[in-house]
Amino acid sequence: MMKLRKNYLMSGFTTMAIGGPAKFFVAVKSESELVAAIQTAKAAKLKWCVLGEGSNLIVADKGYEGVVIQNKIQKFDLSPNPLSISPYPHLRRGRGRKVTIGAGNNLLKTIIKLDQLGLSGLEKMAGIPGTVGGAVYGCAGAYGQEIKDNLLKVRFFDGRKIREFSRERCRFGYRTSIFKKNKDWIIVAAVFRFETGAPARLLEASRKIIKLRAIKYPPGLRCPGSFFKNIKLVDLRPVSARNSFVKKLPHEKIMYGKVPVGYLLEAAGAKGIRSRGIRVAAHHGNLIYNAGRGRAKDVRDLAARLKALVKKEFGITIEEEVQYLGF
Repeated sequence: MMKLRKNYLMSGFTTMAIGGPAKFFVAVKSESELVAAIQTAKAAKLKWCVLGEGSNLIVADKGYEGVVIQNKIQKFDLSPNPLSISPYPHLRRGRGRKVTIGAGNNLLKTIIKLDQLGLSGLEKMAGIPGTVGGAVYGCAGAYGQEIKDNLLKVRFFDGRKIREFSRERCRFGYRTSIFKKNKDWIIVAAVFRFETGAPARLLEASRKIIKLRAIKYPPGLRCPGSFFKNIKLVDLRPVSARNSFVKKLPHEKIMYGKVPVGYLLEAAGAKGIRSRGIRVAAHHGNLIYNAGRGRAKDVRDLAARLKALVKKEFGITIEEEVQYLGF
């Protein structure tokens, strides 16, 4: 049974530990509960939003005057038999296994489980915070892997009924998807096809990535992960602006058609900048964290300053990877 909470303090929910109260908060564990919660909010003429674990979220200091629905749908169904050879080029060498994964599953726990089952494809994404649904929503990726690479289809609620889209229909791009453009479409599950591999090798690969990420994001640090998106050069328009930008960069800073926004921020002097309790880390320009008693207003103020610095130095506008709520 769903438990409705009133005036739920969002600072205890988000990884940055900031944000005022949500008027109502409820966690749902099934598709039927999710649909019921959304329909109830609509019937009461209340604003609503669906969240995962709050890892990529900045909630306003005044809170959210509506219903926050936490998606905790944790289905994990493994097809009983190996599938035929995959139609996707990167899976053609072996026989895959199909897995249906609920959107509310924690991403790291899911990756470790897949590693243990000997299913390859997400092991290098270990350590990315949040849920599987959030990773699909934002087309998360790291170290050459993206959530979309092994995805077959996405199951979602469009406000009227449950639907399914193939990977192609999801319009995945760099840190984006069709679901970012249709925020009322709520992901409930994703179906993947993974190639088989050696569990020990996959677990070791994930552990190495986790150790690397711990250097940048020490355990307990109150931050949302990378704050701004890296720059995908092909997305810069017009071409003249792209060419002008590239001329300002050292050649080695362009990797796989992208430029790390951390480099741009550091070159613009962002390291160590602060706005009250919110700071840019001294060791990485794209790491913004709550050093103590930080507020959402401070985050927004600091983000605006950083965007202005990069604009002045490089002539481009960087974009937040985090999501804002209640502003």
